[in-house]
Amino acid sequence: MSLFGGRLFKEGIFSIPKWKYVKGDKVQIISGKDKGKQGIIKSVNKKHNNLIVEGLKLIKKHTKSTKQQRSTAYTKEAPIHYSNVSHIDPKYKLIIRLPCVPCKVRFQLIDGFRERVSRTTNSIIPKPDISNKFKKWRGDNIEGIYDTAPEVAKKRTFDGIIENVHPFRSY
Repeated sequence: MSLFGGRLFKEGIFSIPKWKYVKGDKVQIISGKDKGKQGIIKSVNKKHNNLIVEGLKLIKKHTKSTKQQRSTAYTKEAPIHYSNVSHIDPKYKLIIRLPCVPCKVRFQLIDGFRERVSRTTNSIIPKPDISNKFKKWRGDNIEGIYDTAPEVAKKRTFDGIIENVHPFRSY
């Protein structure tokens, strides 16, 4: 156990017991070179307490040259520590008519569910619906040529009695 309430890993990194950030949340960076910019969380790394926000904290990486290809440079998002990011209050813009403002978040039981609640306006911060971003393999169960009819699948084809097979091997 650590002083901060999380579990201590071998590298000296503390794990956070209650994560308030989820993939798809709209957040604002509160420190660093991109301070004040807003974006959507692309991924969450709970082991290293980092977030990757779309289009923010861009860094330039270089590739080595090979016999087939020259060396090139590309940009990508770097991870941001969770303490340098805060949620955006969804109701603040409606009340005061100002741009979205970062807020602190607390957990509260509402109708038996653990919800994230903004501390400034006491409004619920909903979890984003990311189910439509994933491929649905069996979304619509449409009958086709490869589907087995329910009558055929329910038909009993085995009685449980084996008559013509000997229990011992014969060579």
